[in-house]
Amino acid sequence: MPEEDLTREVQELRKALDAMKASFELVSQMAQSYLRLLNIYAEYGGLSIDVVIPEIKHDPIAREIVKVLFDLKRANVSQITRELKGRRGKASRNTVRAKLEELKELGVVREIPSDDRGKVYALSRDVVKKWLDLIGMPIRFEQAKDY
Repeated sequence: MPEEDLTREVQELRKALDAMKASFELVSQMAQSYLRLLNIYAEYGGLSIDVVIPEIKHDPIAREIVKVLFDLKRANVSQITRELKGRRGKASRNTVRAKLEELKELGVVREIPSDDRGKVYALSRDVVKKWLDLIGMPIRFEQAKDY
C-alpha cells in the first residue's frame, strides 16, 4: 500500500473516531440528564413546575397559569382564562389578572408589548431556562424565539 493511501485511511479513521466521540458525549449527557430526572422524581415524588418555582407550590391557579403559558408561549388574559376554563372547569378574568400580577412580581411571568391583543404575558426567560436545565435540555435562547 502506498504511503498516500495509508495517510488517507488514517485521516478517515480519525474522522470516524471523532464522530464516535461526539456521539458518546451526547449519549453520556442524555444519560446524566435522565438520572438527574429520576433523582428529582424520587426526591419530590413527581416532576412539576413547582420544583423550579417553589413559591407557587400551594397555589393551584398560579401553577395552572404557568402550565398554560408553557403550552401557549404567549397569551393575553382572555386567552389564559379560556384555557383555564377548559382545564379547571371555571376561571374568571379578574382572578387571572390578579394572579398574573403576583407572578409578575415573583419574576415568573413578564409582560410583552403587543399591538393587537392588549397586554400579553409570557414566562420569564429565567423560569424557562431553569426548567430546561432541570430536564436537561441544552437549548439556547437564540434557538427558542418564543421566549
